Amino acid sequence: MLSMTNLRTVAFHSYKGGTGKTTLISNIAALFAKNGFNVALLDFDLYAPSLGAYYRKKPNLFINDLLSGQAKISEIMHDLTNELDLQGRFLVGFSSPQKEDINELEVKHDSKWQIEAVRRFIAGKQELVDKYKIDYLFLDTSPGMRYWSINTLATADCIFLLLKDSDMDIEGTRKMINDIYDSLCRYGAEYYIILNKVPGSTVAGCTNEETWIAELERIVGAQIIGCIPCYCDIQFSRHEFLFSIRQPDHPFSIRLVKVAETIKAICQAPQRRT
Repeated sequence: MLSMTNLRTVAFHSYKGGTGKTTLISNIAALFAKNGFNVALLDFDLYAPSLGAYYRKKPNLFINDLLSGQAKISEIMHDLTNELDLQGRFLVGFSSPQKEDINELEVKHDSKWQIEAVRRFIAGKQELVDKYKIDYLFLDTSPGMRYWSINTLATADCIFLLLKDSDMDIEGTRKMINDIYDSLCRYGAEYYIILNKVPGSTVAGCTNEETWIAELERIVGAQIIGCIPCYCDIQFSRHEFLFSIRQPDHPFSIRLVKVAETIKAICQAPQRRT
């Protein structure tokens, strides 16, 4: 049996919705697979799942079935490698968008069930390694500080917080770092900031972008590893789908390649987690 020692679990999180988290994690995960890594992407935004709509898939089994013990993780994964013509394997697991399934996660079960569900997910990670030789597991999490947000983050080696340049996002992110992330860091997790949907006027108006980023880092209390401007043709696209794969020469794609390279370097550095 292979060990999960070499598996890197990467979570994308945000203080609130609307930061472009699902778009970024989908594109970056696909870039990793394009470069030959075996990648799994799971929709752990269990309260408002959107990966199904993003990939236009309507599966019969969901992550919810894994958590409830009704399916193995191999039964819920969709292999999109050939569909996207990628070098590495690219598997995606979706969460149920049905209201009753979403409510069931917290309303119908006690804490003992929740703990068992977390254990089933951890066992599922081992199955991904054993069966598919997964190198990177990407987790799209629910915004904020709800039960499954925190528990999903606790399973990650590296966490990337999506942040928009607004007072509400900045203050909320700073509070999350103080209330949650510093505690996770004690158990080996590392966290970083990705600025997304930054208005072009903000970037263009900065005489020194590095100084502006350094000031944000001071306020928020975390390192910023990427800054992605807002591109109207993407934000207002009716169905943006893997720009980094479909349109590699687009400025958005070029920015994402740099962010993906930084994430890879962070993940390949010696980990504190034991």
